[in-house]
Amino acid sequence: MNVLIFDGECNMCSAFVRFVIKNNKNRDFRITDFNSDWYYTHSELLPNVDSMILIINERKIYTYSDAFIHVLTNINKKFYPVLTLKILPRIIRDNVYKLIAKYRKRIVRKKTCDIPTRSQQEYFL
Repeated sequence: MNVLIFDGECNMCSAFVRFVIKNNKNRDFRITDFNSDWYYTHSELLPNVDSMILIINERKIYTYSDAFIHVLTNINKKFYPVLTLKILPRIIRDNVYKLIAKYRKRIVRKKTCDIPTRSQQEYFL
């Protein structure tokens, strides 16, 4: 099972999760947020990380820009070209990720919460 952990209180993160669900072709892909019971039982995996987290088969853990890249390539083969971003040094990619994350609440503003449909609920832990 592959699990994406995200900030459920962040509108940008929620928009990304909607995009992931819409484009997902991987039946083993699941989603949860930092406030879920699943996260609390598995939080020893990465304490104090201010990033989305992707866990692949409970062995490989990605954060920051690597998580973003590997989420896309994990959900759908059409996103494999995104792997070319790994040509850039991780420090550069991660700094861009952190800069966007710092201002994410100003970039995407939304007053309402999304309620997943029944078909979307199957992806959530």
